Amino acid sequence: MTAILDHLPAGFRVAIAGRHQPDLPLARLRANRSLLELGPDGLAFDDEETMALAAGIGQALAPGQARTLASRTEGWAAGIYLALLARDRGTADIDSLSGGDRYIAAYLDAEVGSTLSEDDIRFLTRTSVLETVTAPIAEALTGMPRAAVRLASLARTNLLVQEVSRNEGTFRYHNLLRDYLRAELARREPDAAPDLHARASAWFASQGSLVLAVEHALAGGDRDAAVRLATAAAVPTFYEGRATTVERWLEAFETGALEAYPPLAVISGWIHVLIGRGDEADRMADVAEGSDFDGAPADLSASYTSQRAMLRAVMCRTGPQDALANATVAAVAEPPSSRWRTNALWLEASAHWLLDDGVDVEALLADAVAVERPGPAAGSCAYAKLAALRLRAGDWDEAARFARLARELLLRIHHDGFIAGIMVHAVSARVAIHRGDLAGAREDLVKAQLVRPLATHAAPWFSVDALLELARAYLAISDVGGAQLALREAEAIVRRRPGLGRLTSEVVAMRERLAGAATVLAGSSTLTAAELRVLPLLPTYLSFQEIGDRLTISRNTVKTHAVSIYGKLWASSRGEAVERAVQLGLLEPYPGLAADPTRRP
Repeated sequence: MTAILDHLPAGFRVAIAGRHQPDLPLARLRANRSLLELGPDGLAFDDEETMALAAGIGQALAPGQARTLASRTEGWAAGIYLALLARDRGTADIDSLSGGDRYIAAYLDAEVGSTLSEDDIRFLTRTSVLETVTAPIAEALTGMPRAAVRLASLARTNLLVQEVSRNEGTFRYHNLLRDYLRAELARREPDAAPDLHARASAWFASQGSLVLAVEHALAGGDRDAAVRLATAAAVPTFYEGRATTVERWLEAFETGALEAYPPLAVISGWIHVLIGRGDEADRMADVAEGSDFDGAPADLSASYTSQRAMLRAVMCRTGPQDALANATVAAVAEPPSSRWRTNALWLEASAHWLLDDGVDVEALLADAVAVERPGPAAGSCAYAKLAALRLRAGDWDEAARFARLARELLLRIHHDGFIAGIMVHAVSARVAIHRGDLAGAREDLVKAQLVRPLATHAAPWFSVDALLELARAYLAISDVGGAQLALREAEAIVRRRPGLGRLTSEVVAMRERLAGAATVLAGSSTLTAAELRVLPLLPTYLSFQEIGDRLTISRNTVKTHAVSIYGKLWASSRGEAVERAVQLGLLEPYPGLAADPTRRP
């Protein structure tokens, strides 16, 4: 073949297809720009090609079905065809498509299983419990040496095993192949999966990969290990922007598991506070209050007593005096090296501010951000409060400096939906308005608005303080409607948690300030928390009923919110409302609308 390629007449083309890379001078052909290579990614079917294949065999797929099928098969044409065949004969459904389904499993058994050695099959089935495979973890699970060589060989001979990172030697198995291998593992070694997951969990924990350690502990059914690992991993994983992962972990544990290991109830309570889930935070706090724990928690950065005291302080369920007592306990307990010390000092300063007892709050807040390793969440809150206090004093330069530092720390949390953002962006907006930067101020106000639904009774004093600061920012640009809505939401929290010290009088003062203003019901700043939860789903193809199912509200409620959104955004349709929200920065640009401005969701 090499000789033929070297002597081809001008204008001739040779096409070579196969599962194995041919032993040809490919490097020379690449260098001569004489080679076009199509790998698995280039050959994968997209949604439209999947629909075309279905139509070619007499089946009709809706766009959503085609998207699901293309995703589940990763565009593998043979897999798509076999899935459609199984669907046509009533033996499988697209939504539950698996490599263990009859037609796909038979194909993989003939094309993969029968071509491999028994050692290769054992290697593949035991490592199929992993999402991605590297040589060290493969050897730990299988007990087989030279895993790197084996993985590279399998990747060269089977396109359903792919190398995803050459430098790190990381491989992954095709979705359907992994399903097939897991079914084979259950058939060949019926009791092996829990042990393999347990080994994987221990290995990942030893490598510091706590997220994967938790996942394998849960997958293997080891609840005790999962509880302890999740306690250590939940907060840092949340800060990395993986809130959905953390929420899924917490939902996996029944109340009994939390009562048996209350440190996780405390950590869970903190997570619910950060994302504004007041009722869930209350439930976790109740579990923590009703449970005793004498051991050292898995999260060794703070004692259980200190962690529980800080949760009590931030939730302020029995008033600021009790919040101060608990914050003081934590501040004494946490050494300068603790990543929780910033939390403790910020909470102590905030309790003194609520009590208005003459303590130098700014000095305490300065201590909170001066620790060895300031926590990004509490640190951003402390800097934002320092900025707010400097605004009250008319010290705009210092307020601007603290607002900038608050934003910098907030950026270290890779999570947009975080309650601290309300206060941080509110003070930043006020600074921008003072400097005449109205565009920057509006950008900050939009960012604050998007996280405003997180202001709940979970962290009542912080939520009310942030909402009042947001109301002041709206008033600074003469947006009375935005200020009125922020005040109404603050008042709702005060009714739920009335004992909030000086904040109660500040709410009254803001109400008096707005008393003579006409009620404003329109404008993007007047979108309610419920409407802000519906808004991100409007650009999708979901119907009002489907949106309601996702948000656990009725179709009529969704429709009511949608109509209100249209009015407040000065839009006459769903598509126009989406376009207007994108223009205002309330939604990210929607790809379909960007590509075709006439398209409507």
